[in-house]
Amino acid sequence: MNIAAIATTSLDDPLYYLRNAQQVIQLCLKQYADLLLSDEIQQLEEVLALEEPAQALLIRMVMRKGSLFRQGSLNYSEVPERDSAIRQLVATGLVDDKPALSIQALGDLCRREECRLLVNQLLPEHTLAASCRKSDALGRLLDHFAEKAPKQLRDWWPDAPFEVVELNCTTLFDRLRLMFFGNLYQSWSEFVLTELGLQHFEPVSLTPASRPFQRRAEVDLYLDLQQLRDRVTLGESIEEVCQALPEPIECDWINYRRQKVLFQIGREAERQQHIELALNLYQQSQHREAQLRTLRLFEKHEPAEHVFALATEAHEQVSQPEVRIGLQRILKRSARKAGLGYLAPKPLEVPLETLTLVKPAYHRVERAVIEALSDGDTQLFHVENHLFTGLFALLFWPALYAPVRGAFFNPFQSGPADLFRPGFADARTTLIDEAFDQLRTGRYQTTILKRLEQKRGISCSLIYWPSLTFELVKSALGIIPAAHLEAVFRHLLLDLRHHRRGLPDLIALNHNAASYRLIEVKGPGDRLQDAQRLWMQAMLAHHMPVSVLHVRWSEADS
Repeated sequence: MNIAAIATTSLDDPLYYLRNAQQVIQLCLKQYADLLLSDEIQQLEEVLALEEPAQALLIRMVMRKGSLFRQGSLNYSEVPERDSAIRQLVATGLVDDKPALSIQALGDLCRREECRLLVNQLLPEHTLAASCRKSDALGRLLDHFAEKAPKQLRDWWPDAPFEVVELNCTTLFDRLRLMFFGNLYQSWSEFVLTELGLQHFEPVSLTPASRPFQRRAEVDLYLDLQQLRDRVTLGESIEEVCQALPEPIECDWINYRRQKVLFQIGREAERQQHIELALNLYQQSQHREAQLRTLRLFEKHEPAEHVFALATEAHEQVSQPEVRIGLQRILKRSARKAGLGYLAPKPLEVPLETLTLVKPAYHRVERAVIEALSDGDTQLFHVENHLFTGLFALLFWPALYAPVRGAFFNPFQSGPADLFRPGFADARTTLIDEAFDQLRTGRYQTTILKRLEQKRGISCSLIYWPSLTFELVKSALGIIPAAHLEAVFRHLLLDLRHHRRGLPDLIALNHNAASYRLIEVKGPGDRLQDAQRLWMQAMLAHHMPVSVLHVRWSEADS
C-alpha cells in the first residue's frame, strides 16, 4: 500500500478539516482494521455515515481539549443546526448529553459568577459576595463535595444556566491518533487544520512486514506507557506507577519507547529522592542518558574506585561523543576522589584566526565576513547546518525513505519517525553501505546532483531547500574530497539528533586552487558551544581544513 495516496483539500472549503479527518479514519480502517475491535469499527463506520454537520461537530469536539463541553460553546458557522447535530451524536452514543459530573468538573465548566451562584445554591449558609474569585468559590465547593459521587448537571443544579455534553469516543480517537501519527504528542488540529497540498512528501510503500503496528497488544502497550507518564505528571506515587510497568514486547521501536519512559520515570524518582527505585529504572533502560545518570548517582553513594572502574568500562564501549564527554567528567571526578591517576584525552588544537571589520549596520557578522574574504578566486557561502546535512540526505535518500518498520505511519512525514533513534543505521545497513560505496567509487557526485533536481521541494527533515542551490552543491562536490564527506557523514550517523547542529558557519571554495576551508565565525563575546567543539574535533581528526574566526569591530565602531 502506498501511504502517499491521499487527497488534499483546499482551505477554501469550510469543512476542509472534516475532509482531512475522514481520510484519517478511512486510512486507519484500511491499514489497521485487524487491530480494531468490531465495536470500534462499527463506531467509526457510524461516524462516516452521519450527516455532514454532525460529523463536523464531532471532529470539532475531538480537536478541542478535554471531553466535557458547554453546549453553548459548540457554535460553528459551518454547523448551522447545532442542536440537531448533537441529537444525532447522542443517538449513536458518540456523545452523552446527560453526563455524570464531579464537583471539580462542574466547577471547571462554570464561569466565575456561575461558580458563585452554585455555591449559594448548594451551600446557602456560605453565601459568597459578588466580588469573590472563581478559585475561592471552587475551593469552597471542593471542601464540601469533593468526595461526593458524580451526578448529572440537573441533580447538582436544577436551574443551571447552561447544558453540558460529553465526548464518549476520546479513547477511540486517541487510538486512531497514535496509529496515524505514531505518537501522542501531535494533536488532531495539527493535522486536520493543515492545507495538505502546500507541502510535498516522498511516497513510501508499506508492506505487511513494515506496518508499524502488527498486533493490537503493541498499540495497547504504547497507550499504557503514555498513561504511566500522565500518572507521574499528575503527582501519583512513583512506587504505585512502577507496579504497573509493562514487560518488554517483541517490537524494537516500541521497546525504545518503553526504555525512554523508564528513563523519564527514573528521573522523576531521582528528583523525589527515591534513589534505589531510580537506579532500578535506569538499569532497566537502554536510553542514552540512563548510564550517565546511574554513574552520577553512584558518585554520591558508592566508593570512588568503584565508580571509576564502571565509568572506564563504559567509556570503552560507547561511541557517541556527547556521552563520552559525560563519562570523562565522571572519570576525572572519581579519579580525584580516589587518588587515582587519570589523564583525560587531550583535544586537538583548533586553528584560530582574528579579523577586524567595520561593524555592519544591518547584516549579521557572517555576512560581513563573507564580504570581507570573498575575492576573484574564493567564493564564500553561509552554510552552517544546511550543506552537509543536505548532501547527506540526498546521498542517503533511499535509506531515509526505506519502508522500515516503525518509520512511516502516514503520508505527511518529512522523514522517518526513527531518524533520531539509536537503531536508525542498524535498521538500514545495506542501504547505508551502498551509499558509502558510492563515495569510494566516485558515483556519489552524479547521484547527489541528480537527486537535487528530482527531489527539490519535497519536505525532508534534513534539508533546507533555499540554502541548497545547484551552484553551491556542484561547487562543493567538485572540491571537497570524498574522504572528508565520508568522515562528516559517519559522524552524523553517530547521533543524527545532536550532530545535525553545530557545523561551521561558512565554507570558502577556492576554484583555482581546488581547495576549501570551513570557518566558524565568532563575534565579540561569542564562544564555541559544545556541539561546535565536537564537530571541530571530528573534522580535525580527519585533517579537514576548519578554523575559528574571531571578529573584532574596528575602534571607530566601539
